[in-house]
Amino acid sequence: MPARPGEVIRSGALIASVRERFAADAPSRDTIIRALERMADQGLVQKDGEARARVWWRTDKRAPSELARRPPLELAIALLTLERHAPNHLPAHVISELQTFFVGARRVLGESPTDPTLSEARAWADKTVRIDVGYPLMSPPIADDILNAIRRALYTSRVLEVAYKNSRLETDAPASYKVVPLGLVERGPVLYLVACRQSRNGTFRHYQLRLDRFVSATCTETPGEADPGFDLNEYVRQSEVFSFFPEGKIRLELRVREDDAIRHLFREQWLAPDQEIIDEPGGFRLNATVMLSVELRNLLLERCARVEVLSPASLRQEIAENLLQASRHYE
Repeated sequence: MPARPGEVIRSGALIASVRERFAADAPSRDTIIRALERMADQGLVQKDGEARARVWWRTDKRAPSELARRPPLELAIALLTLERHAPNHLPAHVISELQTFFVGARRVLGESPTDPTLSEARAWADKTVRIDVGYPLMSPPIADDILNAIRRALYTSRVLEVAYKNSRLETDAPASYKVVPLGLVERGPVLYLVACRQSRNGTFRHYQLRLDRFVSATCTETPGEADPGFDLNEYVRQSEVFSFFPEGKIRLELRVREDDAIRHLFREQWLAPDQEIIDEPGGFRLNATVMLSVELRNLLLERCARVEVLSPASLRQEIAENLLQASRHYE
């Protein structure tokens, strides 16, 4: 068959070529045709016409490697774990290329119902699960075409044209603008795009855009001008941008009451690396350097029945006012 994709060859010439190559033990015409049909089912070749007028040609799709067709058992387990947990973290074309590996992994794990090694491997998928902290909120839906356009623009570093509903505006009408994707962040049930736009003076402005608020997204062919100094890990973990409206570090002092036999969460899951605990009757006092933010306030309000803010005084007053307001709603 011609090596160049799309270049056709007649059935008769193709069959004759195969039989000539294997002259010592030439396969029959029917055997060759069955092999070609299987390749057509796999998308490796295509055909057109009937009987003697039929022609065949090679496609761009490559035949799966032996590793893809039959991965080792350990790799098969890893591949199926990847398939379950990483769809939001890989470009669409990479996921598409991995489909052959996923099929091969399922084939390996399903080969022998009685093999104890395979039984243990098959059972692994039901022995691990990931849950988010707090009440299990449902992930808002994201259209496949929007997610694929965003992943493609992020992978190829191209300009993304978007129509986006900003919840902080009074109107529901989407705003249209162009951004350059910098990273995807999965925060609990919500997926965010971190993107930037360059202003006229050359500085970059960064955005956190929730994917479920996109009305449309188009990956253009225009190369994107990304912020050369941007570091996603620094942006998310060090600057704590996703704590929402961070206002800077504070020294937080709490009184935590333990009125029952259950040790408080803050003893094992710390608020900061420099956290200090001082035991006292009925609980403990806690000191830690933390980022003042919406997320911190929500945490303190969530646990207000057992956690009292001692300082800073301004935060203590703010939390107290929120609790008084909430109490009035329940009067």
